[in-house]
Amino acid sequence: MKLPSSWRRVPAITALALIPALAPGLATAADYNYIEGGFLLRDNYGSSEGGFRVGGSVELTGPLAAYSEFTTNNDVNQFSVGAVFHNPITREVDWFAGGGLEYVDVGNTDDLGFGLRGGIHWTPSKLVTLTPELRYYDAVGDGQFSARLSGSYNLTPQFALVAAVQGGDDDRFEAGIRYRFGRVF
Repeated sequence: MKLPSSWRRVPAITALALIPALAPGLATAADYNYIEGGFLLRDNYGSSEGGFRVGGSVELTGPLAAYSEFTTNNDVNQFSVGAVFHNPITREVDWFAGGGLEYVDVGNTDDLGFGLRGGIHWTPSKLVTLTPELRYYDAVGDGQFSARLSGSYNLTPQFALVAAVQGGDDDRFEAGIRYRFGRVF
């Protein structure tokens, strides 16, 4: 059986989930309970315009968190929803991997596909968190693979400035603010 060409990049993200880092008993280094939003500059599907982004995450149980994200820049609207499995490697580093559904609306075309993401959350200090990750989604007839680096700078225990740069098939720059809330479940 021959897999579609867009699936050839999937093993790179899946490999992140195979990191031999199951370290029971360590506290998670990252916060998975937040909502954030801000400015988005996206260069994708022939569009290079500014827009906005709203996203968030909530920890469901121990190592499982749900995420959601909506981005728009007039020509491209994208809604993502899914879940990631996460686990600490050290007190400062978590790895995560997961996926979900991707709805993309470009001009007169819209499609529901799937997405995968994986990476690490690194918290080198109480003020800064860096998150390098790989993202892949397949919708609107093609696969989009990108590398992303996001970061947050804590202003208070609840609020942080956030920014991200993403390159590959889906180029983006994002800047905004994050609000952290307590554990829901």
